[in-house]
Amino acid sequence: MSFRHDLAADTLLKVLDGLQAAWPTLPATTRAHIEQEIMAHGPIIAAKNKMQAPEAIARLLEALWAKRDELPPQVVTVLGAGQGPMPVGGRQPLPMVPDRQRQALLERLMALADFRSFVDARETALEVIHLTAGHEDRLAGAERAVLRRLHEALSRGDDPTVCLREVEARLSGYPAVRALLEERKAFVMEQPKAIRRGEPALRPPSSPSLEPLHAMIEVSDVGGEAAPDADLERFANVYFPATVLISQKDVPLVVHVARQRSARSVLVEDASRMTLKVGDLTIVLHAEGFAMTESMGGLPAEGGVAGRVVSVQPNRDCEPVVFLLTPQSVGEKCIHIYIDQFGRNILAQQFQVRVVADLAAVSDLANVSLTPAAVVSPARGASAPPSDLELRVMLSADRQKLAFMLHGGGKYHYKPVGETVLTSSSPRDFLQPMFDRLSSLAGRSAATRPEADTEAIRQELTALGNTLYDRLFPKELKEEYGRTIRTQFAGKSLLITSDEPWIPWEIVRPFAVDADGNLLYDDPPLCEMFRLARWLAGPGVPDLVVLKQGVWVAPPGSAPEAEAENRYFQELHRRQWQVSLFGPLTRVADLQARLQARNAQLFHFACHGNFDAQNPDNSLIKLEGGYFSPGQLDARTRAGLTAARPLVFLNACHSGQLGFALTGLGGWATALLGAGASVFIGSLWEINGKLAARFAQEFYDRLWGVNAFEGRPQPLGQAFYEARMAIKQADEANPTWLAYVLYGDPYGQVALGG
Repeated sequence: MSFRHDLAADTLLKVLDGLQAAWPTLPATTRAHIEQEIMAHGPIIAAKNKMQAPEAIARLLEALWAKRDELPPQVVTVLGAGQGPMPVGGRQPLPMVPDRQRQALLERLMALADFRSFVDARETALEVIHLTAGHEDRLAGAERAVLRRLHEALSRGDDPTVCLREVEARLSGYPAVRALLEERKAFVMEQPKAIRRGEPALRPPSSPSLEPLHAMIEVSDVGGEAAPDADLERFANVYFPATVLISQKDVPLVVHVARQRSARSVLVEDASRMTLKVGDLTIVLHAEGFAMTESMGGLPAEGGVAGRVVSVQPNRDCEPVVFLLTPQSVGEKCIHIYIDQFGRNILAQQFQVRVVADLAAVSDLANVSLTPAAVVSPARGASAPPSDLELRVMLSADRQKLAFMLHGGGKYHYKPVGETVLTSSSPRDFLQPMFDRLSSLAGRSAATRPEADTEAIRQELTALGNTLYDRLFPKELKEEYGRTIRTQFAGKSLLITSDEPWIPWEIVRPFAVDADGNLLYDDPPLCEMFRLARWLAGPGVPDLVVLKQGVWVAPPGSAPEAEAENRYFQELHRRQWQVSLFGPLTRVADLQARLQARNAQLFHFACHGNFDAQNPDNSLIKLEGGYFSPGQLDARTRAGLTAARPLVFLNACHSGQLGFALTGLGGWATALLGAGASVFIGSLWEINGKLAARFAQEFYDRLWGVNAFEGRPQPLGQAFYEARMAIKQADEANPTWLAYVLYGDPYGQVALGG
């Protein structure tokens, strides 16, 4: 008996389907045997010579039949059904396999074992080493050892394929590595490219310890970038105030080794110019008359010196380094900066600063000149879509009337849709009891809440949303909603642009009844009905966040669930090499230094907050040893926000709530967006810690296209909406899912790594 020629391909397809269904339950030895057979026969089935594929299919079936005692019964049955008597005249050539059927076979085979080969394994190995060169600090020890073995194989002239397989097994959790290896694999092994004439051989490592991987690369050209031994011109840009007040604490001194000199650097051009090579760079600081309280950026220098280590790469600036200095005495002081590479001093410079006790003597306290700059929108030009519908809300001068206008969707062109007179002399006082009630409800988890209470809370939230709709929406807007908006714009983006700070639009729940009291519709809240976002009146909403560096803040004493966010960002930093993430920051000084450094495009807070209804600019974020408030966004901090245009997520209670301060609109949203933030996310009332941690992870996974959404980033509004719906599904009666507010472009995008 043998397998029937006309059924061989169909039989193998059914066998592979059966194996895939039973795969998780098969013993490891059985899976290993099957993978071995697929690795042996799969490349022949995939070969360009289609005459060989039928024979390979038959041999694979025969090999599986020989191991039938290890296979699931249903698979053995399929194998038996595919057999028949030997054809007359002995074994005949098997029929050709149609391309579509052959492609289906390859897909099923690949689902069980990846039998593709690396295209030019040596070149691929060089690309892997080059890719990982700037990220070795994120790798575990075993992962570094794999790369060392790959380097040693290249140094000896061995075929690196085996090591590349090990790299794939160990480092496939890093998207950048996985994408590179996928690009360099094919079903058929191609002939290796000829080694370029004059290409230096890789030297063996000089010691058993792992050297920085970028120091190992000696090829003349990898991926079209500059050779590692090429001379690279760089400038040491140093930022520090010329005059410091003796009472100041943690004054940031920033050293940024970059491809261009900054006119704001305290060092003149000739004094800051350096010639460097690819490799580690150590920046050491000696500050006369100052105590150094903290340093950040790059990695700590060895030996406990006051220094940081950054990486020099051919086509990008080094990571900025920040030293926090506190003056100890008044007078003229000298600050020395030393920059070393490969054990040799490259640059030694000094500059003078003055420490004074009299505030009147300070003319350059911040060393920053802040020129207000309008937000440029859209950054993506014509490719950036506007929101589907925009509702503009305008507050009267006496703050007693709201006027509404609709625009967008090809339906509305700045159409007035009524006015609402505010009946309360203090709308904030009217809403505060509601926020207090919602905060208390958010503190009760589903596990401790009786089912009867759950249903009662659902009804209470519905009634609350209906009441707000009835009181806030004028007659004309209600008519437009019922006639057009709820049908033509449901599920689309809605941007509410307003100059009022306190209305919780997210929980407004539209409804309508007819003259006889019959319910016509009772829609979900606006935040569920639409991809809802807000923006404050002023410069237009930016549509792009270029994310290269991020910071997360999680001080000790935060909710226990904040540790989940901490672990999330740590793992994200380890795996996602397009973005460098730093944290957790715990102290006010560390946070201020990062805000002022101009190089972080994400600030995520997982901590306690407290809204000050009497003075919104004093709404505090609790950090280690102190608090941080909107009123502390001084000129330097605002300049940093203006330069970085970050996304700021305050995952703390009350952080999204706004109110009127002495100088106009107060609160975090107004302060941060006014300073140049591209996106602000906060909560209007107390939020449940467990749900808050999940919301953050669901949001970032979608916005960045990571984890379950690998390679599929979503627009800002969609990511925010789906994260909201995820925690609603987890506990609909907990109003945390209604608490979150998004200030940003619903169609805004995040560009990882620029």
